[in-house]
Amino acid sequence: MISKIVVYKLDRISRNLLDFTTMYQDFENHKVEFCSVSETFDTSTATGRSMLKISMVFAEMERETIQMRVKDNYYQRIRTDGRWAGGPAPYGFANARTADGKPTLQINEKEIEIVKYIFENYADRANISMGMICRELTEMGYRSRRGNGMFDNITIARVLQNPVYCIADKVLYKYYQIRGIQFLNQEEDWNGTTSAHIVGKRAGNYNVRKYTDLKEQSIYLTNFAGVIDSRAFINVQERLAQNEQIGKNNMPTNMIEFQGLLKCAKCGYAIKMYTKPKLGCYGAKQLHCCDVDLKNVTFDKLREDLRLEIQKNLNTIAMDLVKSASIENKKREQIEELKKEIDNLLEIASKGGEVADLVYEKIEVKQQKINEIELDLFLNKRITDRLHIDYSIPINYSRFTDEQKKAICTVLVQKIRLQENGDMEIEWKI
Repeated sequence: MISKIVVYKLDRISRNLLDFTTMYQDFENHKVEFCSVSETFDTSTATGRSMLKISMVFAEMERETIQMRVKDNYYQRIRTDGRWAGGPAPYGFANARTADGKPTLQINEKEIEIVKYIFENYADRANISMGMICRELTEMGYRSRRGNGMFDNITIARVLQNPVYCIADKVLYKYYQIRGIQFLNQEEDWNGTTSAHIVGKRAGNYNVRKYTDLKEQSIYLTNFAGVIDSRAFINVQERLAQNEQIGKNNMPTNMIEFQGLLKCAKCGYAIKMYTKPKLGCYGAKQLHCCDVDLKNVTFDKLREDLRLEIQKNLNTIAMDLVKSASIENKKREQIEELKKEIDNLLEIASKGGEVADLVYEKIEVKQQKINEIELDLFLNKRITDRLHIDYSIPINYSRFTDEQKKAICTVLVQKIRLQENGDMEIEWKI
């Protein structure tokens, strides 16, 4: 049985006030004395207990100050000379030193060819998966750094998400600006001569929004060149984000191009094909939280109706392609209009008062919209490139393969809400 706990100094047991208060309460509950050798606290009195907590506050403040200084110094060094931030070199690179002794990465020629293969195939092939890339690399005799030499989805995902392979130019800057990441270098420094690297601890579970949540992280320019074009890298990130949103509730052999897109209009859960060609609501069949019955809705009829709607959307896209020059001018006009609106809001905010915070929120929303439009102009890519189809008018949906149709639906459709009577509402991305 423990009767007394002795520490040399208070901050040797904890530098967090909440943790220590909880710990000290446990001590009292179990009648355990607490003693600091270099500090004297009479915890039997209110004054002594207060002094104990005050000392903890200063210890916690000292800890946070040290953390901030270490972080600031660390960020200052990588911002200044672009040195490799530390740790094992990612696949395709090896740890090295620059001529003046700064940590850097140098290309591993054999591995970097595999990296290029991964990016090119995932960006350009309509219905390829990480698993398919793994199998192809293994069949070609390539080996990963794992003990068994095999490639897996995690290895491929780490490669695809890492901007250290990418040429850090203005296009990449705009892309990460939209995603809300913190920049350690100025925009004018993003001239395409180096790559970029993300630092900072992820908030929460590592798997939560793994492709999109970067608000707690920072990015800096490295001291070595990138090898992947920024547009190809961004295409990959968009595809990863889209694939993350699509659930695995439906087998692609049954649902074909609408896998993961069909949702119950009443409860929001996925629509699955339980007995072909009959559909059922997952919320009703499995969770018993919905009473929707889709017995009178068949997938074959629904699919034909959906394909007609998608064809209408493609017809609209074809018309927009013809008017692409006009669309670009409209986007530039939209940017100018948003800038004028921001100027007006800034004038209102300058007067202060309670509405200032609300005005600044509106300014941030409009600036975000400007960034998105500018990135679109920077990329200057046709919608047909994003759909992974050849540019031709008319765009005939029925002539595409199932893989192409799947890719088109992933880009065009956010979700499809299905009513019990078979009526549907399509939420479009484009």
